[in-house]
Amino acid sequence: MKKLTAKDIFWIAPIVVMAIGFLPMPYGYYTLSRLVVCGCSVYFAHRLYRENQTPFVWVFGFFAILYNPIIPVHLYQKETWMVVNAITAIFFIFKKGDALREDPD
Repeated sequence: MKKLTAKDIFWIAPIVVMAIGFLPMPYGYYTLSRLVVCGCSVYFAHRLYRENQTPFVWVFGFFAILYNPIIPVHLYQKETWMVVNAITAIFFIFKKGDALREDPD
């Protein structure tokens, strides 16, 4: 089994907070989860930009806007957010290897 590194937090944390979000939680938790997912999305977008993976830079940039805690996007139904969270988690899992690759510098 692969040993986890400090960079693994950037794909594990958003998945964990989105999974916990499936439970009934107070509104403050969802604000915290937006902060975590937005920050990790920005990190992934930056790392994928350095890897010249422009389409995925746009995808994670969209996630950063969708989950931003400053001007929140309200989808109004928890079921809709559950689907969006699942899709977001799939992208984090799918692109973790590319975004967390060691810097060539």
